[in-house]
Amino acid sequence: MKALKAYILSLTTFLLISSFISAFLAEPCAAAFVLGNNITLERNGMTWEYHEQITGNKAILFRNFIDMQAGDNDNFVNAWEIQKAENILRNRTKEALKTKPSVKLNDSSELVKVTDVDFWLSEEALGKVEKNSSITNSALVSYIFEKEVGKGTRIWFMGTPNSSVTITLPAGLKVERTEGLDNKSQDFENNHTVLKGNFSPQKNITLWVSDESSKAILEDRKGSAEQSIGKEDSKNKTGAAGETIKPWKLFGSFKDSFARSCSSPKS
Repeated sequence: MKALKAYILSLTTFLLISSFISAFLAEPCAAAFVLGNNITLERNGMTWEYHEQITGNKAILFRNFIDMQAGDNDNFVNAWEIQKAENILRNRTKEALKTKPSVKLNDSSELVKVTDVDFWLSEEALGKVEKNSSITNSALVSYIFEKEVGKGTRIWFMGTPNSSVTITLPAGLKVERTEGLDNKSQDFENNHTVLKGNFSPQKNITLWVSDESSKAILEDRKGSAEQSIGKEDSKNKTGAAGETIKPWKLFGSFKDSFARSCSSPKS
């Protein structure tokens, strides 16, 4: 009977852990409190770094997951089991992001490829699995884009609702419009536009990107054209000997010529 109770308890724990890990992998960090997201965009890819904190009963379940999936199920988590759990989570997250992408370009996930996933599980997970003390972990997901980000690009991110986020754009790009970024602030740091805020309760953020370099080129051309027109005007108002002709003098000479042409007899 004791063996049966132990089996039932073990099975119940396993099912709870499976449910917890499924939620965790379906939406990275969904089963944890996310301390922050740091997204760094490049024209040909991006990185998404996040820090999470698992607390209370979820911390107990997470320790059990490490012990059962990466260890010897002895109700104790050691350093070797943490390293093995990092590999397990890394591989499973790669697969989860294939079925449920968290980044899209112009409404397409086909243009975005995950190249690498890194997990760093905190040493706070060490010890008895019954501990409910918090565990703070970090992860980094790297992506490449099949199409370069530039003018007219729309970028979509799926994150954890209400979690904080910092988005750094590549040099030369700016944001024309945002959607889903609550409490937004915008700065310009080291030639990069930096957005800060929170994921909305709908958990999605969309950015509409514009290329500043194109605008700069147009402004330079406009400035050069205006400068050329100014030089032509200055040249037209200068006499043969370099003497500047006053506007009223020009008007007088045009008036006299017009009067003479009107008073001249027709041929």
